[in-house]
Amino acid sequence: MTGKSRKREVLRILWGLLLALFVSNLSVTIVGNALPQIMAALDGSETQYTWIVTAVLLASTAATPIAGKLGDLFNKKALLLAAIGLFSLGSLLSGMVPNASWLIASRVLQGIGMGAQMALVQTVIASIVTPRERGQYNGYLGATMAVATVSGPLLGGLIVSTPWLGWRWTFWLSVPFSLIAIVVLWRYLKIPKSARLKPHIDYWGSALITAGVSLLLIWISCGGKIFPWVSPLGIGMPVAALLVLAIFVWVELHDPEPVVPLRLLTQRTPLLAVLASIGIGTALNAPPVFFGQYFQIAQGYSPALSGIIMVPLMLAMFLSSTISGQLVSHIGRWKRFVVTGLVAMSGGLIMMIWVGSVTPLWYIWIAMVLIGFGQGSSMQNLVLAVQNGVPLRDVGASTAMVTFFRSLGGAIGVQVAGIIYTISTEAHMESKVLAAGMPVSMVPDTDSLDITKMEPALQAIVRSAYGDAMGDIFMGIAVLGVLSLIAALFLPGSSLRDTLDLLPENDT
Repeated sequence: MTGKSRKREVLRILWGLLLALFVSNLSVTIVGNALPQIMAALDGSETQYTWIVTAVLLASTAATPIAGKLGDLFNKKALLLAAIGLFSLGSLLSGMVPNASWLIASRVLQGIGMGAQMALVQTVIASIVTPRERGQYNGYLGATMAVATVSGPLLGGLIVSTPWLGWRWTFWLSVPFSLIAIVVLWRYLKIPKSARLKPHIDYWGSALITAGVSLLLIWISCGGKIFPWVSPLGIGMPVAALLVLAIFVWVELHDPEPVVPLRLLTQRTPLLAVLASIGIGTALNAPPVFFGQYFQIAQGYSPALSGIIMVPLMLAMFLSSTISGQLVSHIGRWKRFVVTGLVAMSGGLIMMIWVGSVTPLWYIWIAMVLIGFGQGSSMQNLVLAVQNGVPLRDVGASTAMVTFFRSLGGAIGVQVAGIIYTISTEAHMESKVLAAGMPVSMVPDTDSLDITKMEPALQAIVRSAYGDAMGDIFMGIAVLGVLSLIAALFLPGSSLRDTLDLLPENDT
């Protein structure tokens, strides 16, 4: 096969992969601007508000390492098609739910398919192109994720603002595009079967990591609301989560085919890439979720306009990811792009700490551009750095490992940010109500998201409180961003190899 025909074949496959990746990432953020209306329609609470997003991230986080490992053991094409099909089913059911509890459940199904897709798409790319070529393709992947992450709120806002569509189409929109991706990949994707003679599935490891992460996130979400922090459940759940995760580590160290190959974490590049990815995941997933509340409740913009306001973030991520991917492939080195990106992202996150109810849009846009530029330049190049140093047989597991910790950072980040936002908003409302000479009993319950039914004076107080609480979310996220930068600074730079596999592995 000539170089041109091979590239044409790869690009044809890439369209299907990018389409699947786009709709799966879109499913996280498309509900951002639609959530206030979804919660009003389903009579949901503030706790359920964050769980609509966290359910997807939690399920995705748990499914990612499992799917990545299965991709190393079995047919990647069949697994990817099954993942897209599962995601489509979850999307279809999410648009049919009668209440918020059922929506959370269907989002779990959606998340499992999403996590499997994210791991397998990158594994498939790594199976058909060399790391040196992969830089530009990873740039396309990063650009696709960037567009999906930030265009989600825009599309969600437009959909809920269109009377003949409604919020249910924020979930149904993914289905036709997923089906197109299935057809394209079914027809064009050809990967040699990678099953080993006696493939071994780490059932215990898969179950333990799912249980441990789930317990931890449920504790973060429900603590202080459903049960006190200092109570048998408040103390017992994190202890149980840590115990389960400790058992998981023991199992992984003794399993011949661990779902998360911890031996990779003894190497400097995978370990530091994982640490850096946690902060990136938080900065990637948490802000778009709460920007919807900020622009609609605090600033009074419509859902559609709220999405348009976030376009600079999308454009910065898209351009940064695409251009850095091309440059990485051309130069053959990746570290300078990761470090530069994380410097910019950290700067943007620090700027967001000072955002309040009267912050001008130009200031927020500058911060958004810095955050978007940083994420686009660093996110996929960290995955590439890890893939470059492992043999082909470990590409699926190593890719899934970085994606897993990025998703975990995002899932925990959304929950913690939601708690901070709620506590801070309540504190601001109380102080503003008292300052206005109103009794404390006038402080509204944050579980009530429909402020249009409030009196004008109280409405103004609530809008101001939501705006002034926004900056508090970014204090913790900015700290994680700086820690990601520090981890990246200690990464050993390396040249991208021109072979599909490590040479010693080819000789065995």
